[in-house]
Amino acid sequence: MKSGEIYRKVSSRRAKGVRINKTMCFYNTHDVLAALKQNEQITTWLKFISNHYIPDRRDVLLIYPCSADKPYYRSRSYVQLHKTLSKLGKDRRRVHVMTISEPFGLVPEEFYDKKTRWHDWRNDWYDCPGLFEWWCKKHGTRYSEAEADESIEILSRYVARFLKKVESRRRYKRIIAFVRTCSSNLKKTRDQTHRRILEQAASMSGVKVQMMPRPKLVSSIVKESGHYGWDMYGVAHPKAQDYLYKQLRLILNG
Repeated sequence: MKSGEIYRKVSSRRAKGVRINKTMCFYNTHDVLAALKQNEQITTWLKFISNHYIPDRRDVLLIYPCSADKPYYRSRSYVQLHKTLSKLGKDRRRVHVMTISEPFGLVPEEFYDKKTRWHDWRNDWYDCPGLFEWWCKKHGTRYSEAEADESIEILSRYVARFLKKVESRRRYKRIIAFVRTCSSNLKKTRDQTHRRILEQAASMSGVKVQMMPRPKLVSSIVKESGHYGWDMYGVAHPKAQDYLYKQLRLILNG
């Protein structure tokens, strides 16, 4: 399938009151890797977050997966997340949410609906499924393991710089990554790009990132809702969100 057809049939339908920029759609590993190296809009953002952005001090940094629908906050996954966080009441302000994204690395929640010098998050969004092997096979686009691995390593280095920076400045007491840690078969796969980026970044930086949810919870979701429950909903599944709330409450009350 040609990129123009993919844009019409897939990317454009993911926009919820915003525009998906055709030039910011990356449908294969070659284009993702090239964007990470050469796209000024992307590289400027990655450098800004890793080198210059200083978050306020909070108790918890919660790293959450990006969504196929844009903007994030109008997707099903983020609607569920905001409901979960709202249950924290006044303690909500003690939790800082950042999105883990291909190709933008980390996106702090305060930029979700804000025009900046680097990006107009209000109106101009992106689509980057080119690192997912299953997606590339489905749409007949190029997938190279070597290009995917190099892309993951580039993003990991940027995230690692951010982690070292906030660790040295003591910006957070705990860092949690609530992403797809395994498949519904409880296996780690190449397409779990967020897990791979964050695990590599934690290793590079020497900063502890607590990966959630554990396979035990995924197994529980599969037993209750079938493989579809985890494959389709992932961390937005009600059982996963309930687990997240309880973990945050334990940390904040501790």
